Amino acid sequence: MTFSTLPNLIALAVLVAVFWAISRKETTERLHLWLAGWVLVLLHFTAQFLSPATGQVSNLLTAASLDCLLLATIAFLTSVASIATNWQRQALIIAAVGAPCLAYVNGAIWEVSSHAFYYLVIAVGAIAPLIVFWRLQHHSPWYVASVIAGTLVSGAMTAWAVAVGNSDLGITVILTVLNISAGTLYWRHHSRATAGVLTTVAGFGLWGLVFPISMVFDKRYPNVQIDAEVWNIPKYLVAVGMILTLLEDQIERSNYLAYHDDLTGLPNRRLLDDRLDQALAHARRTGNKVAVLLLDLDHFKDVNDTFGHRIGDLTLQVVVAQLAERIRESDTLARSGGDEFTLVSEVKDKHGAVALVAALDSALANPLNVQGLQVRTGLSIGLALYPEDGSDPDQLHAAADKAMYIVKRAGRSPAGNGKPRLDEVISACAPATKAQFGSA
Repeated sequence: MTFSTLPNLIALAVLVAVFWAISRKETTERLHLWLAGWVLVLLHFTAQFLSPATGQVSNLLTAASLDCLLLATIAFLTSVASIATNWQRQALIIAAVGAPCLAYVNGAIWEVSSHAFYYLVIAVGAIAPLIVFWRLQHHSPWYVASVIAGTLVSGAMTAWAVAVGNSDLGITVILTVLNISAGTLYWRHHSRATAGVLTTVAGFGLWGLVFPISMVFDKRYPNVQIDAEVWNIPKYLVAVGMILTLLEDQIERSNYLAYHDDLTGLPNRRLLDDRLDQALAHARRTGNKVAVLLLDLDHFKDVNDTFGHRIGDLTLQVVVAQLAERIRESDTLARSGGDEFTLVSEVKDKHGAVALVAALDSALANPLNVQGLQVRTGLSIGLALYPEDGSDPDQLHAAADKAMYIVKRAGRSPAGNGKPRLDEVISACAPATKAQFGSA
């Protein structure tokens, strides 16, 4: 047994326990791959710990150790690959990258002498991942070109190592390229310069450089003894960086939910009030009007009662998508209640508000297709205008709410009747706005 690896074995066991505890609360594919990766790293150290100095058992455990390390790196790489959007794609990537890499590594460990074997494995290792990437990718040309170039260069370097009779150098190339690729994809996946992301990216970069640097020290400076803990520092940087990234994601998620609705992703009341304040301030400077529309879904309770709340939630998401197609980027559509939405839009005049109501009304004129079900609903729209119906958010919200309930009680929701006539839209306006239309 190699007792010098025992501290690393204990440290990795603690890390695996940490990632396992986190995965019980956050069940994402990315975290599952991270947990699998760290379990494989733990097995890598376990094989090193159990390995005797020489013999067939030593070769067997060395192969197991390197195989686990290789698969761990591929798991980390796959977790941040943008094309790995589901478990089927993840399995395809792991197979395309892992199978030829494992074949090469085990061939080198068991001293396969046939160059043809290595060249065939290298060719498969270059072509198979490129085919998978080409079929699944949806990236810009420069990104595609960089992936192709990196794969071909790596394959060429590994083939050169075989040609000069140093297949072990090929293992170094494979592990170095995979770790640096994992760091690059990690940065591209998160695209933010936070402590967690930078620590992880730096850790992967150093982890990749450990292999060529250690080889140089073994060849050029055999008398220089460097503790194994030094070479393993990058692994712990990666682990700490991943945990920090999860914490940063949770903080970012909490901040997002403080201002957005979790189901639809729309602004909530808190963000809506801020956007309305901004719109009113801008309207005061420019002399424009601000339309506040309260949108209430008709018969939505029937949808929940008939199809269940899951379909009801999906219906809300489809409704939001339909409404979003009919408003401008500068408008604010918020979820202000269970089946109520509020729209804030700066318009030049009252007729612009009418056109907006007509556009929104057409969104639900036809039944919605929700997972193959035909779901029928409609809109009751209450409209209030600044400054006619109020000079502050509270007054405008109250006026729009009152106008919407007038429509509800009258049973005259414009939804489902095609594009509303001007007098129908006016009837859904707040009293002051209605008077303004009447005087026009």
